[in-house]
Amino acid sequence: MAKNFIQKLMSDDEGRKLYFREDLIFEVTEAISRAMEEKGVNKAELSRLARVSKSNITQLLSGDHNMRLTTVADLLYALNSKLEVKTVPIDVDSIQEMFEVNADDNWIPAKEFIVEESEYNELSKLEETKQLTQAA
Repeated sequence: MAKNFIQKLMSDDEGRKLYFREDLIFEVTEAISRAMEEKGVNKAELSRLARVSKSNITQLLSGDHNMRLTTVADLLYALNSKLEVKTVPIDVDSIQEMFEVNADDNWIPAKEFIVEESEYNELSKLEETKQLTQAA
């Protein structure tokens, strides 16, 4: 059976480390987003409460920006919330099982795909046109 993306990622130590790093970032940003939703606070309001620019809030919640623990604490404090932390043993087998490709399923998690260079160029041109239109 061909390995899916998650199985390939979990097949070596560096891949597993990357998976768990991204998983933690996801969990933290989701916790902040849930607290915002529960409190009825949008990004602009959180920006005001935490004294951080709205663009910084957007970057932090996208998961692409590395957040310091002090920043997480400050954002949650502004939301009158705190993060509960606990450690659990890593169970790579259960993660791999969760993402196994099953022939009976219509949904294939983490399916790899290849973007042809011509498709990429077309998407780049479309994005460039969109940005120029928005700027005008």
